[in-house]
Amino acid sequence: MSVEKIRATTVLHLFWILAFAGVATAQTSSRGLLASSEAETAPSFYADVLPVFQNNCVDCHRPNAPDVGGITAPMSLLTYAEAYRWAPRIKRALESGYMPPWGAHVQHKGTFKDERYIDDADKETVIAWVDAGAPEGETPEGASPSESTTLLEDSKEGSGRGLTGWWIGEPDLVVEFEQPVHVPDSVQDWQPTFNMPVPDGAHTEAKWISKAELRPGGPWVHHIVSSHMGVGVPGRGPFTYPEGWGVLLPEDPYITTNMHYHKTPGPGSAVEDLTRAGFLFYEPGDVIDYVVDTDLNFTTRFVIPAGDPNYEVKHQRPFEEDTYLLSLGPHMHLRGKAMRYELEYPDGKMETLLWVPDYDFNWQFLYEYEEPLFVPAGSRLHMTWWFDNSEGNPNNPDPTAEVVYGAETTDEMANARIYFAPASPRGIVVGEKIPEELLRAAEAREAQRRRRISAQMGRGRM
Repeated sequence: MSVEKIRATTVLHLFWILAFAGVATAQTSSRGLLASSEAETAPSFYADVLPVFQNNCVDCHRPNAPDVGGITAPMSLLTYAEAYRWAPRIKRALESGYMPPWGAHVQHKGTFKDERYIDDADKETVIAWVDAGAPEGETPEGASPSESTTLLEDSKEGSGRGLTGWWIGEPDLVVEFEQPVHVPDSVQDWQPTFNMPVPDGAHTEAKWISKAELRPGGPWVHHIVSSHMGVGVPGRGPFTYPEGWGVLLPEDPYITTNMHYHKTPGPGSAVEDLTRAGFLFYEPGDVIDYVVDTDLNFTTRFVIPAGDPNYEVKHQRPFEEDTYLLSLGPHMHLRGKAMRYELEYPDGKMETLLWVPDYDFNWQFLYEYEEPLFVPAGSRLHMTWWFDNSEGNPNNPDPTAEVVYGAETTDEMANARIYFAPASPRGIVVGEKIPEELLRAAEAREAQRRRRISAQMGRGRM
């Protein structure tokens, strides 16, 4: 090849190299500008994401996090450092629907207190923030409350949270086990009954409960049943009655609680449980119009076939007098799939009161009405449960077994608890003499409960 041709070829190659370099440089520059532009338009923590967390998450995800039926949030979302560290998991929890936890279908939005729906726009904001690398953004003064500021706010009267983490605020009365309960390595299911002593001088006369909170010692508490404190299950918060609604707590040296412990047995699995309960009482001069009652609404008449992915169970309950319905609490175990409450009015009209399409044993909510629902006499409550006993249910302990109603976690339950009161106002003034029939009825119910528990204690031993 001639020198001229070599030179020409070299020049041509250099031309193409420079040309491609120019294109590459332009592309790199373009990408850099695009990335810079995206960074400028991406949501930032303080400007966009913190308000979403404050509106949807920080009742639980906060310093001094309160206990929710034995569950405590693992981190606060009030600080950028914590939110940044958990950002990928936050995205997964939102995309999967695991957070925020709330079983009621979106058709019930606006119906129940303390609902945990998150708007699609808020969800997309947080996910976009994570996808952009979770930028912090500018830090406006006072945009992120410090832990000390949060604790100060919690200490204020009416904040709904005390410095000890109680949802109900500082209780008027706290009861607990005399000493921690040892749950040994060998235990899988254990249902003992204990008496929580009332501190000397703390409860010397019958009082009306306005709020009650059960604080299980940990997630190994499957559930707690007490006539005065209601039911404590994973994920369920306190009982807060509307103004003028209450439960009568007679004078008593102790409060009886039936515990159900459940864990995976084996070496090193033993735990120490110190379950507690707190009460707030009405003040003298307050008026109690509605005395709260409860009904479990359960059926034992079912056998779930092995492998059945969608077994249906039904039950009904009539209302014989005008009633106000306060709250609904569905309960199943590990094969629970979905649950529905429906009300049939005297004229035949049907109304869905609660539809839980994806029941989760780990989050057993009590759905409290924003305003108690009036149920006329002659109405009928229809309850339907669905169970998944197939291999496709990852929580199923044994898809080859037939399953019946039973107390152990590996059994099943079809319960549809309601809290309610007769619709006629009572006009009971707190501090004045309590009607004798109410006091005797409350004492009789507790005595009957203790007799029943005493007869069953042999079956609850390890």
